[in-house]
Amino acid sequence: MKQNEKLFGKRNEHMAEFDYLTGLPNRRGLYEFYDMLESDAVVHAMFMDIDNFKRVNDIYGHSMGDELLICISNLIEDNVFGFTSRIGGDEFVALLDGNMSVEELENTAKELLKKMEELDFRKDILSNISLSIGIVTNQKVSMRLDDILHKCDSAMYEAKYDGKNRYVFYRENDRTIMRNRNIELEMYDALESGQFVVYMQPKVNMISTKLSGAEALSRWKHPQDGIRTPAVYISLFEKNGFISKLDLYMFEQVCKIKQSWKGKKYEHIPVSVNMSRLHLYNREFPDMLVELADKYGVKHDELEIEITESVFVKDSEELIRNVKLLKERQFIVSIDDFGSGFSALNLLKDLQVDIIKIDREFLDSSGDDDRGKKVLRNVINMCKDLKLDVVTEGIETEEQREFIVRCGCQIAQGFLYSKPLPLDEFDKFANEYITNDDTSYVFKLDGDMKSEDGKFEASSEHFSHIKYDTGIFKGSKALVFPGGPKEEEIIEIPHEILSSDSFMVSMWIYPKEEHSWSCALYVKYETGFFGMIPLAWEGHSSFRIRDSKEVDGWYDTSGCKLQVNEWSHYVVSYNAKTETAYAYINGELVGALKNVPGNRYAKRIVLGGDVFQPSFIGKICEVTFYNEIRDHDFVYDLHQSYVTREDFIGFQIGIDK
Repeated sequence: MKQNEKLFGKRNEHMAEFDYLTGLPNRRGLYEFYDMLESDAVVHAMFMDIDNFKRVNDIYGHSMGDELLICISNLIEDNVFGFTSRIGGDEFVALLDGNMSVEELENTAKELLKKMEELDFRKDILSNISLSIGIVTNQKVSMRLDDILHKCDSAMYEAKYDGKNRYVFYRENDRTIMRNRNIELEMYDALESGQFVVYMQPKVNMISTKLSGAEALSRWKHPQDGIRTPAVYISLFEKNGFISKLDLYMFEQVCKIKQSWKGKKYEHIPVSVNMSRLHLYNREFPDMLVELADKYGVKHDELEIEITESVFVKDSEELIRNVKLLKERQFIVSIDDFGSGFSALNLLKDLQVDIIKIDREFLDSSGDDDRGKKVLRNVINMCKDLKLDVVTEGIETEEQREFIVRCGCQIAQGFLYSKPLPLDEFDKFANEYITNDDTSYVFKLDGDMKSEDGKFEASSEHFSHIKYDTGIFKGSKALVFPGGPKEEEIIEIPHEILSSDSFMVSMWIYPKEEHSWSCALYVKYETGFFGMIPLAWEGHSSFRIRDSKEVDGWYDTSGCKLQVNEWSHYVVSYNAKTETAYAYINGELVGALKNVPGNRYAKRIVLGGDVFQPSFIGKICEVTFYNEIRDHDFVYDLHQSYVTREDFIGFQIGIDK
């Protein structure tokens, strides 16, 4: 043992393999040192990892990160009495003389954790980092060093899992370790024999309860244990690299499933598949997905690639390149678990992703207080400004649903709608929910002010006398607006019915007198409004959108004026994705305007007037609010559905004049 005592007594200056930054031996130097030890010797090993080190690099820059590494390496070398090395990145390994007691090892680990907090370094940086330490004891040098390192690495990951800033001793009889060993022995055969099966968790439009997509999730159908959930095996697969094989297997299974859906009502819904960060190092990855999708004849824009947020701060350059390649190949790309950790907000401007998925924990923590709610709402706002779709995960209660819809998000996953389902159960769910398409609210104003579904009722608080007159169908009625000063002789419709950035409003309107700039419909938002104005100025109607954030933020989509003493079908729509406003009269497009900024969070909906001009004089009926953008063909068909009815009398000359 004298030779080993000498070796452990100091760092071996004669060894050539050193880390250029810290001066410590590198991984090869560690192996060379281990080979010099006597085969009958016993060693302890300590694996140290800097918690949240990537965060330092991303916030403060790599130069500051390098300074921190040097400082911590000096701390480790000064306090760990053994052979210390930096094996890569923010990972350090120390081999210690097997004659040290467990108590001495514990004291060493405790001293390291304590002195980490007392380092002579920037306190704002120290407040974000710590050490996770894994320790394995009494290892014979006759063992492979890789096996020893694997054990203390496992203990270190357990320390991270338990909350970081702590040390953990490797336990040979630990159930988790034994379970992981068994899983690793079984995983290749399980993949070959098809034991990994696809479950689908629906994504649902919270306004219409219409199925809008699904996420494919793996389940291990074990012959003895039954269904194993991802919590049992995913973290292990991520550590040992098997996750890359499972990812591609799952992607191919999804392509097979999509192929089998041909002819079903829901065949074209997009399905998302999670992808590990390991794929980012493979430049062939996007083309591998293309080959699999094309093999089964699946359209690329029906396949969504989910990449977890934690990848962004670690592999930004590779990520940006691969996302660009995926987008060039027409795949949908989403950021999963957004808000689960250190959100890479600065990368959103560079990443060509389509969808942001709000993490369940972010939702839970943000929904508890007003400050958190503001943060969540503004994150959704920012995503919408970047033209990104937003999906919220973990919706379990009606209160959460209402809150998230008010924040501007329409699509959700969560147990309120469905847990992940095996394919046969998903088929039943999809057949029921794919037909739900009721994102609209209809106020016929045919003798009452209730919405057609009975959920809402307009308020007549500002109406002096409710009167109805002949409508557009035989025997139907329309609400009469007598006119008056601003904000009088109007009705107010519950603002909750407009919950989407993109919308369409359809109404039948019968002006009795010309009043320039009087609104038939006025919707007030937090930062502006829109108005449907039958006669704005000489010969013109206007769909006006006001953006109060801009001094000159007036946007008028002009069309021909609506005729006095005649029924007209007046429709306006706004597409928040393309920032385009449209106006239609009697099924025909009469005006379009691009580069129109949208508003969010409707606060007030007024029918028959606004806060600026005298109120509208005439009749209105068949008012419909849509929370989804509809195309030109839909507007034409909608108009035809009215005028082709046998009882339609709206265009008869002289009626009600």
